[in-house]
Amino acid sequence: MTAAVHDDPLRRYPDYDFTRPAQLGREHRRRLEAAFEAFARQWASQLTGKVRMRTHLTLEGVELMSYQEYADTLPSTTAMVTGATAGREEPGVVQFDLGVALTWVVQMLGGRSTAPIEPRTLTPIESALIRQLMDRTFELLTTSLGMLLPSPLTYAGLHDNPQYLQVISPGEAVIVARFAMRMGEARSTATVMLPAAVVVDQLAESERDAAAAHRAGATVDQLLGAPLEVSLRIAPRVIAAGEVLNLAPGDLLRFAHPETKPFDLIVGDTPIARAVPGAQGSRLACTITTILEETTR
Repeated sequence: MTAAVHDDPLRRYPDYDFTRPAQLGREHRRRLEAAFEAFARQWASQLTGKVRMRTHLTLEGVELMSYQEYADTLPSTTAMVTGATAGREEPGVVQFDLGVALTWVVQMLGGRSTAPIEPRTLTPIESALIRQLMDRTFELLTTSLGMLLPSPLTYAGLHDNPQYLQVISPGEAVIVARFAMRMGEARSTATVMLPAAVVVDQLAESERDAAAAHRAGATVDQLLGAPLEVSLRIAPRVIAAGEVLNLAPGDLLRFAHPETKPFDLIVGDTPIARAVPGAQGSRLACTITTILEETTR
């Protein structure tokens, strides 16, 4: 369903397709891309070490789409490894070519794969080897995403038909990261799918925490950087208005402040310390003798 737009030449609003979820914000996309790029590097290192075949993985992009749109982009037969998170029904998915999975098995068993292997259903032994490999892969994915996941992803199952694997409602929004995979001379594509609700909730939560920390820090910084005028004051004396009007140069005005008593250091009208006057070079200065807050604790 698409919202109708009147044929008004002055209207510049684009049609909104209610069947597609909203797009990722720029900051959210940057955070996800950084996390998935870190995962690509670690996954490539893991595969190179375990499979004994140099592997390169490059992030091609991160998209927000419906699960059905994601499933439609996959081959009819492919490896889809589901990963569960505690307290959530919707799993994540790591997907890769079945022929690639069979190549991994051959390499892990000590063989050498010199030509692409035709995709087929994995045997129980082959599935067990892939599971061992994917247990570590989900650990790497959890580490790379960090706070973007509510809890660690753990292996939940291995499937080979995306059309039959209805792990999420077809119209539900998912986040999909696509990777270009190169193993020796062979090239293929791998994807990671995560339920958008899980990741977006964590993104929003981390933003609230960061905003709260920023506000608190900014308030403290602003307070500590606020300029204040300070002055030294002797004990005041009360005189009549007439005496003030009759003051002239050379008059001597006596105060009741003893010579040995420190002056008050004033901020505004509030005494904060006591100090004795002095000098530093050609400038007047004062030496703090007492902090008044300490005397009242």
